[in-house]
Amino acid sequence: MMTQLSFKNAMASLLVLASMLWGVAAAQAQSLPPLPKAVKDAGVLRIGVRCDAPPFGQSATDGKPVGIEIDIAKQLAVYALGSADKAELTCVATDARIPSLTGRKIDLLVATLGRTPPREQVIDYSTIYYWGSSNVAVLKDSPVQSLAELKGKSILIVKGGNQINWLRNNIPDVQFVQLNNASDSLQALFQGRADAYVTDGTTMALLLGNSPNLRVLKGEVDLGFNGVGIRKGEPEMKAFVDAALARMKDEGLLSKSVKAHVADASLQAQMIRSFETPPPSN
Repeated sequence: MMTQLSFKNAMASLLVLASMLWGVAAAQAQSLPPLPKAVKDAGVLRIGVRCDAPPFGQSATDGKPVGIEIDIAKQLAVYALGSADKAELTCVATDARIPSLTGRKIDLLVATLGRTPPREQVIDYSTIYYWGSSNVAVLKDSPVQSLAELKGKSILIVKGGNQINWLRNNIPDVQFVQLNNASDSLQALFQGRADAYVTDGTTMALLLGNSPNLRVLKGEVDLGFNGVGIRKGEPEMKAFVDAALARMKDEGLLSKSVKAHVADASLQAQMIRSFETPPPSN
């Protein structure tokens, strides 16, 4: 049975531990550039995330978002405000990402947001935290055997997908069928509503594992560079996010998140490379 003295000692130890943990969280926040005053005063970091793009972000069985970018979003809140609970996450569709940011419904976008010149006219980006290419899939019995054979054919793509310009520039007369999300696009492909479907390489690899009737065409499409979306005219926010991403990388948190959300060893290694190393110069 615990004596009064030992109880007091235990409570004192817990208080010391709690103080140390709070000190660590406070030190983390203080050692990074400051947040914009309005965000700090609000006490919450509102972040738009994808909930239909595993392993970056998806809805779990309890309805809460989980995934690699969800971990990134929560860690931003830890660095900024001392707790992952201070991240107010909002699921955003691909074509609604930038309007949600510029409309001030959210403070940041951590939502598979590829950096493109047209988007850079509207918003700012953090440093790139992930790079990778996309792939095109067809049904196994499709006569199409190469990207070049997609000339004049139709390709399914999620609305707002950044692969459109590359495909238009490299495949003559290609047509697009734009749908709301990956699951709708995949269903449309199985229904024969288009000849092919394009998505990022990571998502495609996961789809192949669950869809034996798919076949990926040889050749990579549109090397993309993902960054955190930031509103124009917010240099304090950009400085904070850039420094936070660098710390996550230094602390090995990005690789740890990949291992937690990706089971396949080869895909895991590929994604860690894309998170931890610079993109190829070409």
